[in-house]
Amino acid sequence: MAMDEQLSDSSSRRWEFLAYAYATVLAGLTAYFLFGLPVQLSDSFANLLTIQSGSLWQVFRAQLGGGGYLRPLLQTQLKVVYELAGGHYFLWFRGVQAVQVLVCLWLCVRMLQPRRLANLLVVPCALAIVLGLHTFAGTIYEAFPINTFLTLVICCLAAANLARTSGGWLVDAAAAAVLVFSLLTLETGVLVWVILVAARVAGARGVSTRSVVLVTAVLAGYVAWRTLYLHVGAPGFDERPTGFGFRVLEPSEVMARFKDHPLPFYVYNFGSALLTVLFGEPRGGVWRFAAGLSRGTVAPWQVINVVSSTLTTCVLAWYIAKRAAAWARRSIRPDDLVVVLFLAVLPANAMLCIVYVKDVIMSPAGVFYALAAAVALRELLTGTGHQRAARSHALAAAVLVCVSALWGWRLLGIHYSLRAEAAKVRAEWAYEDEWEARNRILISTAEGAALKRTLLDDAIWRRPAPPRLDIGWADQAFDQTQ
Repeated sequence: MAMDEQLSDSSSRRWEFLAYAYATVLAGLTAYFLFGLPVQLSDSFANLLTIQSGSLWQVFRAQLGGGGYLRPLLQTQLKVVYELAGGHYFLWFRGVQAVQVLVCLWLCVRMLQPRRLANLLVVPCALAIVLGLHTFAGTIYEAFPINTFLTLVICCLAAANLARTSGGWLVDAAAAAVLVFSLLTLETGVLVWVILVAARVAGARGVSTRSVVLVTAVLAGYVAWRTLYLHVGAPGFDERPTGFGFRVLEPSEVMARFKDHPLPFYVYNFGSALLTVLFGEPRGGVWRFAAGLSRGTVAPWQVINVVSSTLTTCVLAWYIAKRAAAWARRSIRPDDLVVVLFLAVLPANAMLCIVYVKDVIMSPAGVFYALAAAVALRELLTGTGHQRAARSHALAAAVLVCVSALWGWRLLGIHYSLRAEAAKVRAEWAYEDEWEARNRILISTAEGAALKRTLLDDAIWRRPAPPRLDIGWADQAFDQTQ
């Protein structure tokens, strides 16, 4: 018996090692393409100019003003990395993003607990969905110059992983710390609270009643501090363009159509955010695939996106239907926790999009969608045990191969698009003076001029542009609109 347990432990460790090794290789490949992308001119340069002067505390305090946003740790993180960089901004900021991708994939693997061969087999597909889903693409393409959406994805995964521990006061303290950090970084941080509460309801051992009370008190304190003391409200729908139907509406158009009756607008945005995760459409609130069908201009990548997402959602729906009766009896397996968390995160995340829809805002829901899909695919493979017919096993294997192939293609598209994005960013830096004039940015300090010169040299001269993958058919086969 002891020998059998040792063999089982050894086998479990082997599968886990292989899963983490695969995640590391995939993160390394993504980092290779990321390091071909200069620090962006738009957003990144302006943000760095903002945090150059002043102490860390002054940068934090400067973000406690009014308006619809309260994100003091967003700029504070930039200040910390900026000071540590010592002039090597490209290496540090791109390095931080590469490490974030690695940590994200490792946390995903830990959630899946690949201790058996069947668990390991779905890991490549799960990670392909994580990186290939369009809601995650913005965390890679964009940087400010630290992508806070990716930071929030990591916070959400950290909270979910804390729920899978054995609990204790250290876990309670860590959960509260993650919530505070995420709330002060981005409003999406409220999803950390949703995850912890949902995990407790599902019976996760790592989240105690004491922990739920603590994080709820933290959230209540944050809301009171934000609204009653700092008088920071919510963003209005007259601030940003947003998709509606088959086109993007400007803020003035949104106000003209929905100022007096905003409920239909909110419902549309909520539904769009749900559907974009489940079916790959609409994109940013715009029904591009449907518009392409009506005009006969559907690109192959659009078909691949919609088919892959729809097929994956069907498998996930099958799993939920299969387990629903057991859940009603409060019989929730460890594997079920991942799916339950997805079902909690998806509508909560969509509520954050009711003012305007942006795909990357749904990145936390997208990551949990990938993990939940992996659980469903694993169940499809293992099924009801030895009594399953050979035909059922073959069908399950065929579905896994098909889903994996489609998402693998979308994953390739992310890396292909990073090369195209690198060329685009370099072109923007070549016309930096025009960008300054257009955005009315005045660089009046020697420190600002030195920053501009360093970033410009990195983008144009110091680091040679990686070879662009100019493949004629690829522009139609890979999604470059993310």
